[in-house]
Amino acid sequence: MNSLKNTILKRMILPVGDLVFGQRMMSRLKFLENAQWWEPDRITNWQNNELQKLVQVAYTEVPFYRQLFDQSSIKPDDIKSAKDLYKIPIVTKEMLRKGYPTLTTRKTGQRTYEAGTSGSTGKNFFVQEDAYTAGWYRATFLLSQEWSGWSIGEPHLQTGITPNRSKDRRLKDWILGCHYYSAYSLDDEHLAEMLSEINKHNLKYVWGYPGSLYYLARYASSQGWNRPLKSVVTWGDMLQSHYRQMIETTFKTRVFDTYGCGEGIQISAQCEQGNYHLHSFDVIVEFLDDAGNPVSAGKPGNIVVTRLHPGPMPLIRYAVGDIGIPSSQGPCACGRGLPIMKSVQGRSADVIITPSGNRLIVHYFTGILEHFKEIDTFQVVQHAPGRITVRILPKETISESLIREMVNALKSHGASDVAFNIEIVDAIPLSPAGKHRFIINEQDLLK
Repeated sequence: MNSLKNTILKRMILPVGDLVFGQRMMSRLKFLENAQWWEPDRITNWQNNELQKLVQVAYTEVPFYRQLFDQSSIKPDDIKSAKDLYKIPIVTKEMLRKGYPTLTTRKTGQRTYEAGTSGSTGKNFFVQEDAYTAGWYRATFLLSQEWSGWSIGEPHLQTGITPNRSKDRRLKDWILGCHYYSAYSLDDEHLAEMLSEINKHNLKYVWGYPGSLYYLARYASSQGWNRPLKSVVTWGDMLQSHYRQMIETTFKTRVFDTYGCGEGIQISAQCEQGNYHLHSFDVIVEFLDDAGNPVSAGKPGNIVVTRLHPGPMPLIRYAVGDIGIPSSQGPCACGRGLPIMKSVQGRSADVIITPSGNRLIVHYFTGILEHFKEIDTFQVVQHAPGRITVRILPKETISESLIREMVNALKSHGASDVAFNIEIVDAIPLSPAGKHRFIINEQDLLK
């Protein structure tokens, strides 16, 4: 039955949807399903060809990159392969913010829309997308899910930060068999509801943020859970080793971790062998030291990506703000020609626990506060179980009514028993290690 549904979805329903919405997701997925098995040299040649086209488009149509190239005395023809990328200056969020959107975007012939992201940094950043760009990275997302054993249309439970599902999201959920639950509410009552949903519909796959699935597994273990799942897929936060152990032990399955960023880039995912394959048909990934030089295999480096599809807002040598470790490992036993990275190191985040027992993971705050464009950067400080200060560095004046709106938004998504204090600040200091701490716990609340 699932095989028949998968065939109908892949060959009929979803391709029609692509034509209607202009995504071309399924034709892209079909390409990826075949190309993932190419020899590494063929993948590299494909990458380099796409890179040359990307650079030409960015230079010709995007003022930001034309200025960047001209100031560095670079011509598009100077970039013929990934080995030439070092000639281009590294691009940061701050650089793109200054020129957004006038200097950093281009017309694609499709309607564009704005997507906000702040990841685990607490600093809002916006990019522009169109339907074709969304279809590009969604196809890669589906490919990653297939690596976990899932097929399109198989029912699954997903936790996320958009509990108020729009019509198109509800349609997507229905088509793909998604049972969607909020990652804002992780108290025992809501965790019990999720387990009940898994039981009721005999769901074999669970997806979501590592923190939310860790607490789901921990609660399931306390209830004597004994129904194995086929796989679990995680994304969004760093997958802590004790998260993985708890999830795999409780659900008697394997966790397939994925890594991407909210700017619309899928970067890597684990295959059946447990290796993180780089999505080389989407991005070129560099691992660089603080001086901008490549690090050796096994050494941590700053992750810099070049998305091979320009979209409305090209991202070339873009510093995502994460730390990763490249691998020296040769071909993977899975047979895919895609290169391997060892791990992601830089997105660990704390969890805040409310008096009622709800667990607020990192995306609780980013998912709410990124919708307030008046915010430049924020930091969350927990003083006591029911008392939290949110420090806000504003981009523009924030009124008292807007502060009340922020507090109401935070309290209405699973933190009604928390007293929020919004503190407008002139600066948010870095940690002694020179990093922005997204959450500061003044009490040891995680034990």
